[in-house]
Amino acid sequence: MSVTKNKLKVKKKKGSHHSKLGIRYSILNGHFVCTLLLLIFLLTGCSATQHTYRKSSDPSSTSNHLNDTAYSEKVVALQDHLADLNRQPNMLEARQVAETAITYSSDLAEEYDLVRPAILHNIFVRMGLKDRGLCYHWTEDLIKRLQSLDLKTYQFHWAVAYRGSELREHNSVVITARGEAFEKGMVLDPWRNSGDLYWALIKTDKYPWQELPPSEW
Repeated sequence: MSVTKNKLKVKKKKGSHHSKLGIRYSILNGHFVCTLLLLIFLLTGCSATQHTYRKSSDPSSTSNHLNDTAYSEKVVALQDHLADLNRQPNMLEARQVAETAITYSSDLAEEYDLVRPAILHNIFVRMGLKDRGLCYHWTEDLIKRLQSLDLKTYQFHWAVAYRGSELREHNSVVITARGEAFEKGMVLDPWRNSGDLYWALIKTDKYPWQELPPSEW
């Protein structure tokens, strides 16, 4: 009987030892995964941002499901801010830009099969799980669409902040009145809130924007 008890004790000790090893392995594996994700996060560029923005609707909305009232209010708000860029505003062109920028940003979210928040989608792109959706993809696609409007009173610029920094570089579209200085423009950033267009004057935005020459687009 005592021999049997001793054997049971040995088995229990072995089982306890294996259980502890399993727990330690799980913890170490969890730490490894977290560390890996953190490294990827730090190397994605388009640094994470605070979600403070002007007249933004629900970030989960897409162009096919935008609430009509919220959409209309947002378009009018952006139209008014765009009109303020011009000494003699062309309200029709301001309306065109507002509608196109807001709607197309939402369309791009669908096209990219976007994962929210934006920084998480960046990770998936870097891992090869998504094709597009980094800030410069948004900028490239949106600026092409806006330029196709062939406007007379506005022009578009490619803006970059912290250029060359793997951790902080960010890209966006900037609109100015035609002939006005880049620094007097307005940021149109579709990436920041995952397709829910953010806009603000350059001088009030958190990023130190600089103009990228067209030859480098």
